[in-house]
Amino acid sequence: MEFVEHIKIPLSIALLLTAVSYFVVKSMIKRLVRKIGREKRIAVRRVQYVQFILTGFWTIVTLAILGVVTGFNYQDVGLIFTSIFAVLGVALFAQWSILSNVTASVIVFFFFPYHVGDHVKVIDGENTIEGIIHEITLFHVILKFEETLITYPNSLVFQKAVVITKDKGAKML
Repeated sequence: MEFVEHIKIPLSIALLLTAVSYFVVKSMIKRLVRKIGREKRIAVRRVQYVQFILTGFWTIVTLAILGVVTGFNYQDVGLIFTSIFAVLGVALFAQWSILSNVTASVIVFFFFPYHVGDHVKVIDGENTIEGIIHEITLFHVILKFEETLITYPNSLVFQKAVVITKDKGAKML
């Protein structure tokens, strides 16, 4: 409340501006991710995963802003979010592979040039695998080799060299 009173905006207008901003930015995030997904020919389900992650992050930021606007002071909001992030941090540290796979999935979505249907080889020493990309999920790239489906964690795909062998030639990434 002090923040809103300090800049002389009535609380109802501040709440309205925050709500409108939330929905406008959320819509922009979804449109941007959808546009990138279309340009890169990315599966709808994968686009929805990334939208969910980014809009979830935006929701958390907006809740923090609402806390400040409605009268919580910075220390109260900081204490609440620090507590939440501490619990999440401990939980995700215990399951660090989940966090690294989700992060790698978002990076793979925006920056990697392979798509469903591409034939790839993931170079990993004696554990090198290859196949046709069947699906890219939030946690795994699913490859099909002959009649076998192979799941390979996104975090490892992000760390290893990937050779795309579509269209006669091979391209090293």
